[in-house]
Amino acid sequence: MNAPITTSPQEVPLFGHSESSTGPVFREISPLKADQWHEVATQARDASLPVVVRGLFAAQAQSWSPARVEKLWPDRVVHVTVDLPTHSVPYRENNAAYQKTMSYADFMSVMASDRSCYLAQMSLTEFPDLLNDLNFRSLRLGIVYAANLWIGNRTRSGLHYDNGDNLFGQIYGKKRAVLVSPKYSHCLYPFADNPSKSQVDVDSLDLNAFPRCAGIELWSSDLGPGDALFIPKGWWHHISSEGISLSINCWHGNSLTDLERLKRFVGSGVAVVSRWVFDFFWHGVLQRPYKHRLFSPPPPGVETWDALKRRFR
Repeated sequence: MNAPITTSPQEVPLFGHSESSTGPVFREISPLKADQWHEVATQARDASLPVVVRGLFAAQAQSWSPARVEKLWPDRVVHVTVDLPTHSVPYRENNAAYQKTMSYADFMSVMASDRSCYLAQMSLTEFPDLLNDLNFRSLRLGIVYAANLWIGNRTRSGLHYDNGDNLFGQIYGKKRAVLVSPKYSHCLYPFADNPSKSQVDVDSLDLNAFPRCAGIELWSSDLGPGDALFIPKGWWHHISSEGISLSINCWHGNSLTDLERLKRFVGSGVAVVSRWVFDFFWHGVLQRPYKHRLFSPPPPGVETWDALKRRFR
């Protein structure tokens, strides 16, 4: 690298951008080479800035594929989503309408038929041959507390954020990533019952429905086989594919502190806090059923109630 990473995106030579007075600012994340990641990994985490690294997973890209997974584990039972919505806000939808259970071989047949489908966030511990092929120490990640496999066809993650630093690896096929800094969280219209998920479709941005999005910065990159994307904790991101793909992710390093998470929760607005109270009593204490959203955890109010039950059981 020719210059250090700083926390001011306008001053970072890694990122090109185009300005617009009537809508969002679009920034492209300029890539680094694999050996440069070793030099800036800690710096990127400390500065909380996304980084694209070309070829960091080049070895895996040469030997991993959905077909290899089928050869090794054809009868592995997998929980998948099938015939996904065409829009990029899957959190609107009811999980039960899309959830299927089948063998991996059958899932391969679904992908081959060009139906949109996703095997999402399955632990790599379920695929030991693949897990053993990763050298986490060489990736300069520190402590890795989860590594997952993602396989699908025409997938849309939806705009959301995670509590931990994330190294995403594109192994087979191509994906496009769109990121938004947490400083724009107040512009992203979170779901009241799932405030880490956004109602905004960044693939088809509607400024009439979501006018606060006119002031945000959208950072993007196209990822090919072997490429990596570092997503700092708390950064909103949406990752999509137009064809069959295989990816991994590694949550690692530090996570948002309890205080940071509380600030983000309260900062999400009155609707989110009010919904937490409602969900805690209605769906938690009174055990009334709630809507299981696609690709979403239980509402925070329900999670709080469940945590209290476990603590005082």
